[in-house]
Amino acid sequence: MRLAVASLLLVSSLSACSLQLEPTPEPYPAPASPGPAPAPPNTPTLASPQPAPAPTDDGVLAEVVYVSMRDTLNQRWFCTGTLVSKSTVVTAAHCLDTSRFVSYEIVAPLAAGAPKVSASQPKVFGGPFDDVANPDVGILTLDKPIVLPRYAELTDVVARIDAGEALTVAAVIRTAERPDAPLHVSPQMPLSSTVEYGYEHGFGTPMFSKGGDSGAGLFLVENGKPTHKLVGVARQPEPARDLDHFTRVDAPFMAWFAENTSRRP
Repeated sequence: MRLAVASLLLVSSLSACSLQLEPTPEPYPAPASPGPAPAPPNTPTLASPQPAPAPTDDGVLAEVVYVSMRDTLNQRWFCTGTLVSKSTVVTAAHCLDTSRFVSYEIVAPLAAGAPKVSASQPKVFGGPFDDVANPDVGILTLDKPIVLPRYAELTDVVARIDAGEALTVAAVIRTAERPDAPLHVSPQMPLSSTVEYGYEHGFGTPMFSKGGDSGAGLFLVENGKPTHKLVGVARQPEPARDLDHFTRVDAPFMAWFAENTSRRP
């Protein structure tokens, strides 16, 4: 996925990220694509903004948040994330790169009052995210809680996919590559494994992302509707294979998550 940076004067599209304050930085590299397929282009063409549909009846949009980061040059970058508790956001590891980013802010645009809070304690699961064999997922801790009626539920569907079961998913993403672009639910899509392409912790869907979608949640669809069951986290697009890549929620990640959040209130 493309992590995004916003600018008061322009919007710059990058393969792994997008930025919002001048001067425009060097492109932040996406994880390399495995095999013969080329990496995503540095300047993908953005789709025209689309109207955001109403939130789903079960409130799946409410736990989806904007993740804003400041780098060492005070430039503003942005990703997407998912609240899995009142104090924990799950997002992509490349949005939590502490060699680049020094502060974080979370906005819940569809929660009551659209709360905006600072976040800290970035933690990353697995090895270096620029190796596609490793996961690209991590967590942030909110400095003040965001209270929702319900949060996303980490859900492991790896065994079901590996057994050949046909599962349908949807992502909640921006309608345009802007930090404050309205959120909408993607089309419902088939879920597949991308282990054969070298993504040892990977799921894939047909490509749909527009930018700023790094870290966006992938939700299981049941009975024709997106649920609160979070099964993957957006990683990067790969146009050559017409895929959007996700890091799957699997047993190792869930064990790591429990260990790293067990002492939180």
